[in-house]
Amino acid sequence: MRVSTVASSSPGRPAAEFDDIAPVYDESRGGTARAAGFAEQLAPLLDPALPVLDIGVGTGIVAAELTARGHTVHGIDLSPGMLARARARLGARVAVGDAGRLPVRTGSVDQAVSTWLLHAGPDNRAVLAEVARVLRPGGRYLVVPAGGTRPTDDIGVLVGELEDRLDPEGSRRDGPEWLAPIAAAHGLVYEGTASERPTSFAVSPRAMAESLTRGLFTGAWAVDGEATRLVDETRARLLALPSPDTPRVRRGADVVLLFHREP
Repeated sequence: MRVSTVASSSPGRPAAEFDDIAPVYDESRGGTARAAGFAEQLAPLLDPALPVLDIGVGTGIVAAELTARGHTVHGIDLSPGMLARARARLGARVAVGDAGRLPVRTGSVDQAVSTWLLHAGPDNRAVLAEVARVLRPGGRYLVVPAGGTRPTDDIGVLVGELEDRLDPEGSRRDGPEWLAPIAAAHGLVYEGTASERPTSFAVSPRAMAESLTRGLFTGAWAVDGEATRLVDETRARLLALPSPDTPRVRRGADVVLLFHREP
């Protein structure tokens, strides 16, 4: 597998937004502990004898955990700010590139992964079409969706409502019921959920409100105009919850969706 070091398109606004939040991105998404959990789910589904293409590698935090488990990972991301951190972790095995226009040869990839990518702004149809193009026949694509399962505590209810209000048409949905038919149209077969891991973590309403301030939704949605009002409204509702400084134990599940290219 060869990855070009030349960007396939100019970065544009989504990349700039991720550049802005790159310094706090890992911390706001669960840090090394969350990344290690994703790697524990992904690693058994990958062949360590073959390189892995991480599409939307971001800061490289998950790729670094896969590398620590014996995998050779190459990464592509649209944000130079995120890639600066990935480069510190992975060296020269990263390149700037658009997930919808991958700088990768047709039929050159045996296995690819994406963690929390398909909700974050790229055209899912374009991304899945490109995955189908670059995978070899029989090649696999593993997706960790950001959706997973939503926590149902009082924080989760408010954040879930915000997600729905920011994206009323569901264009950022990344569950299998949305992705499977798109994938099938491009010759990718959805095999099902290959891994599911219950998760729990503690966070207070105030800490979640601060995360929204730092850009939890930046990149996934353009947070300006009406979206800014919705985010600010949710921040106020979080701070109005009972005992806003008391952490809630939030329970959900992280899943891995498995696709393969038709032979």
